Amino acid sequence: MEYLFILLASFIGVLFLMQLVFFEITRNKMSKENNMNWFLSLKKPFNYHRVGYMFFICFICYLISSPEPIFSMSWIIYFVLFLAMGIVSDAIVQYLILVYSKKRCQKDIENATLLKNELLEIAETMTMDESWIESPRQYDEEIILSKYVQPTDHVSYLSVDQGELAKNFKPLPEATFIIEPYSDITSVQNKFADMPVKVLKYTPSGQMPFKDEKMDVVMCQYSNYDKLEIQRVLKPGGYFVVNQNGTANLKEFLHIYMPFRMKGSWDAYACAGTLESIGMRIVEKIDDYGTLRFHSIQAIHSYFKKYSPDIADINKYQIFYLKALKEIKEKSFYEMTTHRFLVVAQKA
Repeated sequence: MEYLFILLASFIGVLFLMQLVFFEITRNKMSKENNMNWFLSLKKPFNYHRVGYMFFICFICYLISSPEPIFSMSWIIYFVLFLAMGIVSDAIVQYLILVYSKKRCQKDIENATLLKNELLEIAETMTMDESWIESPRQYDEEIILSKYVQPTDHVSYLSVDQGELAKNFKPLPEATFIIEPYSDITSVQNKFADMPVKVLKYTPSGQMPFKDEKMDVVMCQYSNYDKLEIQRVLKPGGYFVVNQNGTANLKEFLHIYMPFRMKGSWDAYACAGTLESIGMRIVEKIDDYGTLRFHSIQAIHSYFKKYSPDIADINKYQIFYLKALKEIKEKSFYEMTTHRFLVVAQKA
């Protein structure tokens, strides 16, 4: 039995040191990222839930080191003892790490608790605040679009803005179509009761509801698109105008909830490359990197309420709002990156 205790003691020591190092690395990372939820999680009572994990580890260790004939009665008895000691020892290590973490991060836990309480108070008395500051935009998509649209053209909008861009565009061509993949087309159509606009959906097979080479201009406004479908519906010489958000847009939010979101970069050059790959000629391409600066949680909430209602849910995205609140208290503002781009391509 001595070798069991020696092996177990070594295992506990190594496990404790590994857990301690991992904790310190994680603590430093969470501090830099202002992840208040992580510090709040340290307040939870101890709860051991690593039985399955420890069974696997103990089984492998015992399988390698045991001198007993494998799966003999003595092998099984000693393994059960080894497993029981392993689980108890790991539970003790986990408990000690939790105690250490609460002592080590006591001030951070207190600050996170105060921030959370303040955030909950703000959420209960939320008011509209449109005082955010946006850096100057590098282009106006309406002005650029107007260069390529003629009054007699057939124009299609791919959009997720419930027809807002088309509604504001003046003058509208005689044949204007809007494809709204997510919104109720009836409610969007009602906005254009006295205007030459028809609101449509994709076909059941996911195609644009137009015949081949029907459109003079297709405008993609913050929506996904199928480049082969664009190629199909455009007339020869027709224009495809893409206005989309790029990879870096609101990266401060995406880094928290989608850390492995996308490899590479989606920008004007990447978009232009995909369109050139199907033989289209690039006429214009512009990247617009900017910032949004907020001086209150109310301003952040109001911004997302207007432009992305899902993110306005403070309870759902508490980590983000706590991080923003901490930075506002430290620096008097919270800043986010914006990234959009525009590409104009012509069908050969």
